[in-house]
Amino acid sequence: MMVSAHVPVLLQQAVQFLAPAPGKRIVDGTYGFGGHSELLLDKGAEVLGLDLDEDAFAECEQARARRPRLHCRRTSYRFLDTTLADLGWSAIDGLLLDLGVNSQQLDDPAKGFSYRADGPLDLRFDCSSGRPASELLATVDENRLAGLLRDYGELRGSRRLARHILDATAHAPIETTGRLKDVVSRALPRGTRPEPVLSRVFQALRIVVNDELESLRDALQRIPVCLAPYGRVVIIAYHSLEDRLVKQWLDVESRDCLCPPTVPACRCGHRRSLKVLTRRAVRPTEMEERDNRRSRSARLRAAEKLARDRESGA
Repeated sequence: MMVSAHVPVLLQQAVQFLAPAPGKRIVDGTYGFGGHSELLLDKGAEVLGLDLDEDAFAECEQARARRPRLHCRRTSYRFLDTTLADLGWSAIDGLLLDLGVNSQQLDDPAKGFSYRADGPLDLRFDCSSGRPASELLATVDENRLAGLLRDYGELRGSRRLARHILDATAHAPIETTGRLKDVVSRALPRGTRPEPVLSRVFQALRIVVNDELESLRDALQRIPVCLAPYGRVVIIAYHSLEDRLVKQWLDVESRDCLCPPTVPACRCGHRRSLKVLTRRAVRPTEMEERDNRRSRSARLRAAEKLARDRESGA
């Protein structure tokens, strides 16, 4: 039997690392439609769900009526510290970040996240702020667009593709996902499969429109402060840009000194704050990959906050 695409990716693995239990406070920083949070609540934890998407927030509010240990805030996980302060939580026992776009968003043409159905070229998580991708394409120059496609879509031939896209906007604005799909497909060399390129183009625009990498960087800086001793963080990434940031952050936060090897004695004063729980990224099982193709690129990494006595070396 096929598993629904709406079942959260790496659900059991993520919850196992978070170790929910009665009395624990856990933040689901990417609530989506509540799949992870439901299981965390079932295990007895108190959960704070965060999401910028208005539909996801509404879903959280509806669930709250039947789950009294669930709290909801329409905000970004990049503001984790101030959100916890507003709620009156001094520290948390767990944090989950399931990065990127969720299945419901991909399946809703009105949100413009996918090239598979025609809809407005928006790509914003929060449609009440910022500017949609259609406006970005209407104002960006060739150098900037080529750089965005190269850096955030990891696309080869980004300048040629950027030129084709902007040539098309000169004739008429690109305001729908279907028109962008047509423009990109026509720009590709004969024999090139358009789907992988389209996925990366939409990824690049989505990352820029939502400032996703900077949001993640901001959140990573705040996590060690927000976690209680022995609190855990679980992050699921779906492309190399996010996963690389998480991996590098874990490497830094799990080391006592960041000085170059040539320095005879530590001068930086850095002390590790986390213990890495995943030596290698956790991947979906073959069955999950088979039943849910959107899980195939998922990488899960987890870490635990060190207690003060361990931080001091006692």
